[in-house]
Amino acid sequence: MGPTPLMRNLEHLTGPEAAGRLSGTGGARLAADYLARELSALGLAPAGDEGYFQRVEVPAARVTGQVKLSIGGVAYRHRADFAEMTHLSSGGSVQSDLIVVRDGDPVGEEELRGKVVLIPNRPADFDITATVAAASDLQVAALLIEWGEPKWFHKTLFGSAQNRIPVLRINQNLANSLATASGAPVDIDLPLAMGSLACQNVIGLWPGADTTRTVALTAHYDHVGDDPGGERFPGAADNASGVVTILEAVRGLVSRNERLPFNLLVGFLTGEESGLWGAKHLAAHTPVPLTSVINLDGIGMEPSLRSMRLGYTEPGHWLADLAADLLEHQGIDVQWQGGHDDSVAFQAAGLPALGLGQMLTEPLGGGFHSPDDTSDLLHVPVLEQGAETLVSLIHQLANRQVPTAV
Repeated sequence: MGPTPLMRNLEHLTGPEAAGRLSGTGGARLAADYLARELSALGLAPAGDEGYFQRVEVPAARVTGQVKLSIGGVAYRHRADFAEMTHLSSGGSVQSDLIVVRDGDPVGEEELRGKVVLIPNRPADFDITATVAAASDLQVAALLIEWGEPKWFHKTLFGSAQNRIPVLRINQNLANSLATASGAPVDIDLPLAMGSLACQNVIGLWPGADTTRTVALTAHYDHVGDDPGGERFPGAADNASGVVTILEAVRGLVSRNERLPFNLLVGFLTGEESGLWGAKHLAAHTPVPLTSVINLDGIGMEPSLRSMRLGYTEPGHWLADLAADLLEHQGIDVQWQGGHDDSVAFQAAGLPALGLGQMLTEPLGGGFHSPDDTSDLLHVPVLEQGAETLVSLIHQLANRQVPTAV
């Protein structure tokens, strides 16, 4: 017996061909093409600008080549020993000498100019933004900052073309070993591109009996991307899990051959990892007016579906209350917690939007945005239960007089 559709979808989205699904890359496009085929096979009509695709320009800080750091002739391992701080760092290549600067050291501006500065111990009141700005003004060539002892430095995509120097986080053990290495030659190669690229939301529509109302099921399919020539970032929990769970729920809905009293729009969104861009675009350019949104981001990290966040911080909204009642009836603890997922963009546009998901707990909690976010750590029965919960929620909405679209 071959893999189930859910497992097949999960393996495809987290496999090497998808290359971590970084927005604007070939791997993300392959994932989008795959999802379009899945929606077509389920019988959903294309609802994008071009077939199933809705074009979205997504800005991000993208690593475009192998990142390198060597000090004193010793090469260090990207992500494990060091990593870029994209929200504060420029890209570029640097060859200079190291100077170690501790809090309170009397160092003159001329000593720092053109050097690679290592801060081996961050003080408790360390202001990273102000420090980077000061280093840039002093024409420091690059900045290395001690940043604890994680197994992996988490990868992020937020960045700015205004950043002026490479800024790297350094493992504490490495920083300690370099504390007396002033004068050592440093070689940095950080191919980091800042800019917008053409990306795609993937959108399908299942028409309902009343086409004036539309409920959307959404999940972002993008992730942070594999490092060229380096570590893989499968992005299983974040957020292949949400995508495959929604596909499974839609499979369950269409298999019943029943017509819902509203349209069902399924949107797999791009650009979440660098600022919710796909959700913002869909909220502003809906193919049909939306009544409400159910977004799913991160499920399957625990062996049972014992709790879920709602995307609302307190009761009182009709959609949140409806979902809370259903979850509690199913024995799932409700977490009244807003999030940073795509539901935020829909809510900001005035749409009722649930932000469903589980909390990232160990072992996957430590693997967020790291090579450890692999499919073998997900609990498939929880994904299946999540799909059943989504189906139940859609039926609850079908049995309720849902407000008209805004």
